[in-house]
Amino acid sequence: MVAVCLLVWPGPVVLDGGFDALRADLAPTLAVAAGTTVALGLRRRAPVWALAGVSVCYAPAVLMVDSYAVEMFTMVADLVAVYSVAARTTLPVTLRAVGVLVCYQGLLGFASEGVSPVSGAGLAATAAFHLGTVGLGRARAHRTAARERAAVRLARARSDGQGAGASERRRLARELHDVSAHHLTSVVVTAEAAQHLAAARPELGAEALDFAARTGRETLTTVQRLVTSLGTAEESGEVPLGSRIEELAGGFIRLGQRVEITHDTGGAGVGKQVAEAVFGIAREALTNTLRYAPGAVVRVGLRDLGEGWLALTVDDDGAGAPTARRQGLGSGRGMTGMRERAEAVGGTVTAGPGPAGGWSVRAELPAHPGQGARPPAARGRVLDWRLASHALLPAAGLLPAVFLFNETRRAPGELSLLGALLVVQLLPLLWRRTAPWPVLAALLAGAWLWPWPPGSGADPWLALTSGTCALLGGVYAVGVYGRDPWATWASVPLAAPVLACAVTVTAARDGVIGGDPAGTGTVALCVVALTVFLLPVFGGAWLAGFAVRSRHGRIARREHDELGAVVHEALAAAHQERQRVAAGLRAVVLSRTREVVRAADEGRLDDVAPAARESLAAMRELLGSLRDGTPAEAPPTVPADRPREGSVK
Repeated sequence: MVAVCLLVWPGPVVLDGGFDALRADLAPTLAVAAGTTVALGLRRRAPVWALAGVSVCYAPAVLMVDSYAVEMFTMVADLVAVYSVAARTTLPVTLRAVGVLVCYQGLLGFASEGVSPVSGAGLAATAAFHLGTVGLGRARAHRTAARERAAVRLARARSDGQGAGASERRRLARELHDVSAHHLTSVVVTAEAAQHLAAARPELGAEALDFAARTGRETLTTVQRLVTSLGTAEESGEVPLGSRIEELAGGFIRLGQRVEITHDTGGAGVGKQVAEAVFGIAREALTNTLRYAPGAVVRVGLRDLGEGWLALTVDDDGAGAPTARRQGLGSGRGMTGMRERAEAVGGTVTAGPGPAGGWSVRAELPAHPGQGARPPAARGRVLDWRLASHALLPAAGLLPAVFLFNETRRAPGELSLLGALLVVQLLPLLWRRTAPWPVLAALLAGAWLWPWPPGSGADPWLALTSGTCALLGGVYAVGVYGRDPWATWASVPLAAPVLACAVTVTAARDGVIGGDPAGTGTVALCVVALTVFLLPVFGGAWLAGFAVRSRHGRIARREHDELGAVVHEALAAAHQERQRVAAGLRAVVLSRTREVVRAADEGRLDDVAPAARESLAAMRELLGSLRDGTPAEAPPTVPADRPREGSVK
């Protein structure tokens, strides 16, 4: 930048022999150039300090050096520093820094040139350029943040892929725990109760056998389904969550629990993953009441907390008490499994003494995974995106504004009308991202407004500059956002002749073009000449937009392919883990559960509870292999021989 500054000034002055001016201004010029360059060297590490340094150098460039070249040099450096601040800091910091800078430069301008319409227009142009630079910088910040988010997603996916087998083991451990706790625990409780009351109520033995046979078959069915599809029998995305909770509670009521249900939401808007988490937590909490507080009054509540969150509560009144016979029925994974289910969807689970003296479990979960409890205020984010999208529009109107207000002979009413036409010409660009082709059509239609102002308001140069600036944005937007990428080139041959015709008609309103009569040949020649001039201009805008579109597409495809490969590896690891667990279920758990059904069918009540405990033990062994992360190449095994009496520790 120092070399460019010296080439622009004082290079020509030295060549012309102006050594006197060189002696007077060389020292401050070199000081400004060196200070600005040093300040810009800090723009990556400390962009705000870099902007402050450039601003300090701006004052001597304006007040001490009699050269517009040096002033323009500092202005360019100033814009570079503003871009760095916008790209590397937050929007509030950027707006405060730029606001102070514009006020500072305005005061310097008034001090050097006095307060006048010219200095006011210069301040407005400075503000417009700075605003456009802020927009470019914020757009760069958004792209950088998007790349960082993509890198984080990829890293998280790789991490999840590496732990896919462990995650699948934890999920299967929860499912196996639910099977063992819900079905087999109820068989143990019922059979032991019938044995205990056999002398007083012998008819309970037949009921216990029937219940054991029926529940054992349900367990077999559930495990077989788990083997084939590795899902629970209760999973169904078609049944509302509230109905599933009521059906679950009905099963525990049949086991002797007094369950009361209250809910103010049916869970119709709850995502499937969250519904499964709520159902699994409710099932585990109810199983714990059967295990540790049999006969207690249990209250299950499902409430809508608002803002996309819901709460599940399971409270008991503490009427039941654990007995020695029920010791050892738990696997120690109940609370852990509930927390894992909740955390998997972004929720929480707490447990502790309840309000009625018993135990209380409370889960708060979002209706959809990853949803925040209170959506953050989006006003600042929306402002940031709009600034990045539209901040260049005022700068795009600067060149037409120069032609508009440079004419001192225009009346105030005429200036107002032409200024309104200029705004109307640029206004459709606000929607260029969402509807690029309609915006281009609106811009072309706006170009035909310039021939119609009354009096002498029609100005071909104003029509040309405003139309060119507006259509550059429109053609670029079509290249970036147009629906069919390879058809967007048509915007170039469409825009150039239409604008050329509009400008030519504007110039020929008084019957003269460039001092010659506006005949057919002259008009046609002007249209062709303007079209030839505008085609490469609009072609460059389209190429720039198409290049940006292609680059974004390549980046998106690369990220998609990388994520796809990681997901494929994770799915393969999870599938391998499922096959390993399915082999263990077929080899051990199914055979032990069939023994429970066989004992019940044959009327051997004394063998039902030990067989059920044996099946529980086998499943617990399988759970243990899942927890310790046995390699997938080594199927989990459970010792085939196990004593059939005594409780499982």
